[in-house]
Amino acid sequence: MPLWLVFVLCLGLIVFLRKWPLLRLGCRLPGPWAFPLLGNAQMVGKLKPEFIFLVFTELRERFGSTYRLWLGPQLWVFLHTAEETRQALHDPTLRKAETFLQLEPLIGNGLLISHGAHWTRQRRLLTPAFQPQILRRFAHPVAMHADRLIARLKDLQGASIEVTDHLFSCLLDAIVDTSMGRQLDTQLMTEHSPIIRAFHLSSELLFKRMINPLLASDWIFQRTKLWRRLRVQLEIIHQLMETVIEERARELQDAEQNKSDKSRTLLDTLLLARFNDGSSLSRQEIRDEINTFVFAGVDTTTAAMSFVLYGLAKHQEIQDKLLNEIKEEQANDLDALNELPYLDAVIKEILRLYTIVPTTGRQTTCSTIIGGQRYCAGITLWINMYGLAHDAIYYAEPYDFKPERWLASGSSPPPPFSYIPFSGGPHVCIGRRYSLLLMKLLTVRIVQTFRLKLRPEDEAKDLILQAQMVLKSRNGIHVAFVERSSL
Repeated sequence: MPLWLVFVLCLGLIVFLRKWPLLRLGCRLPGPWAFPLLGNAQMVGKLKPEFIFLVFTELRERFGSTYRLWLGPQLWVFLHTAEETRQALHDPTLRKAETFLQLEPLIGNGLLISHGAHWTRQRRLLTPAFQPQILRRFAHPVAMHADRLIARLKDLQGASIEVTDHLFSCLLDAIVDTSMGRQLDTQLMTEHSPIIRAFHLSSELLFKRMINPLLASDWIFQRTKLWRRLRVQLEIIHQLMETVIEERARELQDAEQNKSDKSRTLLDTLLLARFNDGSSLSRQEIRDEINTFVFAGVDTTTAAMSFVLYGLAKHQEIQDKLLNEIKEEQANDLDALNELPYLDAVIKEILRLYTIVPTTGRQTTCSTIIGGQRYCAGITLWINMYGLAHDAIYYAEPYDFKPERWLASGSSPPPPFSYIPFSGGPHVCIGRRYSLLLMKLLTVRIVQTFRLKLRPEDEAKDLILQAQMVLKSRNGIHVAFVERSSL
């Protein structure tokens, strides 16, 4: 036998023995038929954004249990129940799925993808910046940016518009203002802001990489046209963030606030942080956390607010009921916002029906047991948050918009971890209260001022949803804002 053939056979045997635990588990779990070596990569790679999460949900319903997909040699396992989800999100041995690590060029090693001691340190450092008493200070600047949005919508004189760009500008201005103390004023620009264009393109290009198994390798990806286009946009974002960070650092130094713990913004918290050994965060670490907060916050809250406006415009009776609650409670300040149960129910139902982040993933690093099933290292566990939130076992009529389901007295609440719009467990979104504050303020201001209406051609149609970085409508969301004073 030729020596080279012996070498190839030995190498193949070594690979087989190393992959045997994965192969054995993959054979035991149900799942669609897979090609040898290729697995289900061909099926996943051909899916359009509007079908990706729907196919995962359909497979969940088809197999009725936890199921698997093969992407070449990679084993993906989709967890089925709320209890499995709870166990996975609390398992300290799991790390964020490797797919999410591909966001590193934009957000570095920020909270969204970091792990271990670094994540624990950063999480402990950032938590005080999101306490309720700190968030109260944000109400006034957020209201100012909301008023600018209202003024822009009034200028449209009731014409139907695609709402995403208007919301994105408002939320980007508000989040950068309250987190960094910088006025971007993108809402005041007559042309599309370069920073907004950079965020949109970066998100689009990063998502294209994330759904293409052939671009998983950094070495391959950084030799593509996709990477060259992405790098141009990243330079715009990073340059802006670095400029703002340095300007704020000089302001704090000039004001001799280095020893003050009364930080007004998230950026202040990061710049003033000192550890037990006297060290501080590097500029790279600060930029990573700021980029993470701004990128994730703007994208998710814009998507959520778009669906809030759509839901209210499509269901006029719900819009009227919400307006009546706002009038009765005279919701003109932050304290009043927290006394609006129907507003809470509307937002909860929107975040359930339109699960903004449809899936999240974890990577096994060692042998672990979840839901009674033992998983070896090297498996990607996917949590289908959209599937959980639309499971008829947990929610009656799961595809209907029913805010009342969150108000029903005496009814059993859905089980924990069947509804996790902000993830759950130790890694629950640190900015969830901040995002809800933004949504409540904007919703109340808009509903007080306008009657929301859909275009006639959209009234009888359902949205075609697609998963990109966040859940979106393929054809956008078009709403007319008719001033109530003119009705």
